[in-house]
Amino acid sequence: MTGMTRRARRMAGLAGGLALLLAGCADYALNPPPPEQIRADAGRVVDAREILALTASPESAASLRAGAEAEGFTFREQTALSGLGLWMLRFDIPEPLDGPGAIAALERLEPGATAGVNHAYRLATDEGSDAARFAYADALLDWPRGGCRAQGPVGMLDTGVERAAPGLAGARIVTRGFARGTPAATRHGTDVATLLADPRRLGGVTLYAAGVVSAETGDGEGAGGEAGVDSLIKGLDWLDSQGVRVVNVSLAGPYNKLLDRAVDRAQADGMVLVAAVGNDGPGAAPRYPAALGNVLGVTAVDARRHIYRKAVQGSYVDVAAPGVDIHLPGPGGGHFVSGTSIAAPFVTAWVASDPALYSSSVSELRSALAQSTLDLGAPGPDAVFGAGLLHLGPGC
Repeated sequence: MTGMTRRARRMAGLAGGLALLLAGCADYALNPPPPEQIRADAGRVVDAREILALTASPESAASLRAGAEAEGFTFREQTALSGLGLWMLRFDIPEPLDGPGAIAALERLEPGATAGVNHAYRLATDEGSDAARFAYADALLDWPRGGCRAQGPVGMLDTGVERAAPGLAGARIVTRGFARGTPAATRHGTDVATLLADPRRLGGVTLYAAGVVSAETGDGEGAGGEAGVDSLIKGLDWLDSQGVRVVNVSLAGPYNKLLDRAVDRAQADGMVLVAAVGNDGPGAAPRYPAALGNVLGVTAVDARRHIYRKAVQGSYVDVAAPGVDIHLPGPGGGHFVSGTSIAAPFVTAWVASDPALYSSSVSELRSALAQSTLDLGAPGPDAVFGAGLLHLGPGC
C-alpha cells in the first residue's frame, strides 16, 4: 500500500455521510437515558445544595436570575461561555427543595433554560501492573512508522499537564485551569498528553489542555480526581473558543443534561469529542459523555486483544484501542497504566492524524471505522468491542 491508500479509504467511508454536515442548527436536542436509569445512577455531585443552569442569551440569564432570586434561590455566579454561545448560572438551592425540585423550578421560570445538578466526573484510569515489558500499542494498531503529522490543534479535558515531562518535548502545550478548589496532581493529564503528543505517533501537535479536575470535591469526602460538570463545560467552552475541533475526554460519570446541551453546542460548531467509556465494570450503567450519541466512545484491550476487565460495556461502545499495561516514560524507568482513559488518546490521535477525518462529524467517523478496524468478539459491531480494534495500516 502507498501513503495515499489510507486517505482514499477514509474518503470512501465518508462519502455516504456528507448530508449529515447540515446537522447542528441553532436549537438543541437532549438525548437523556430512560428515567429509571437516571434515578438509579444518581452519581456523585460536587455540592448537593448547588444547582446550575444554561441559557442561550444574556437576557434569558437575567430573567432567570431575577425569577430564581424571587423564589429564594441564592445567586452565586454567572459565566459567559462565548465559545459555546451559552450563559451558565450557579445558585444555592433553597430549603425544602432538592435537586429535582430545583431543576423543575428553574426550567419553569425560564422555559428555554436547561437546569441540572453539578455531577462529578471521575478519571477513568488505574495503575497498571509491571507484567508488561514491551511497548506493544503502536504495533497492535499498526501505526505508521515514523508517526504522522497533526492536522490541527488537539484538545483535552483532564487534569493539568506537566509541560516539561518526557515525551512532550516536541509538542506545543497550551494550558488553562478550570478546576474548582485545589487542582488535582498532573500525572493523569500528563500521561494522556504523552499518548496524544508523542512525536513518534503524532508530530507537530499544538495541544490545548483544559485542567478541569480538582483534588477533591466540595462535598467533603475528599474523593479526589473528579471534575464538576461546571468545570467541564467551562473547559469545553475554552477549547471551542480556541478553534479546537478534536477533544479527548478521559473522564466518565452519570448522565447530565447540562453536559448534554454543551456537547450538542460544541458539535454544532464542528467539534468532535472522543471519550473513555469508563472503568466501572461490564455490568455498570452507561458512563458519560461517552454514551452520548454525538460522542465517540472508546474501550480498552490488552496486548492479546482481550477486553479490559473493568471496561463498561454497551451499545454506545464505538471502538477499541490498547489500554492495558501501557508503558509511559518517567523517572525510574517510567510506569505502566491501564484503563479506558489510556485507550481514548490513541483514537483521538487517529482522528487528528488524518486530513480526511480531522473535520468530520461523529457519524462520519463511525462510517470510517468500518474501514479502519479489526473485528473482535461477536461478528460485526457489538457491545464489548464496538466496531473492533482500531487498525490504521501504512501511510498517514
